[in-house]
Amino acid sequence: MRVGDIAAGRAGDKGDMLDLSLVARDQAAYELLCQALTPERLAPLINRVVPGPVLRYEVPGLRALKFVLPQALPGGVYASLHPGLHWQKAAIWLLLDLSIEDEGRSLLAPRDRLESSP
Repeated sequence: MRVGDIAAGRAGDKGDMLDLSLVARDQAAYELLCQALTPERLAPLINRVVPGPVLRYEVPGLRALKFVLPQALPGGVYASLHPGLHWQKAAIWLLLDLSIEDEGRSLLAPRDRLESSP
């Protein structure tokens, strides 16, 4: 199943940080996302679009995960050579388009078009 099938997403920026949030449709989806979407698993995929560390914050009362990418937009959105809006859309699309398999354990699996990306 795709992350986008069980969660809604939002992207934003503050200064040089990119903020990606996912809100699960229900508690079971939230638990699956928490298990599957670890910073260690996501960093290699997100770093294809946005360089730097990936920090994750859990917001269980909202069934949300917040991913913060510090230094994603060096100098801030207006000074950065990385166009903020385009990076935001690419990064949140990347998260929403990920596939998660739920067969006893959760696995993060990029879709075919990600595997063929340079």
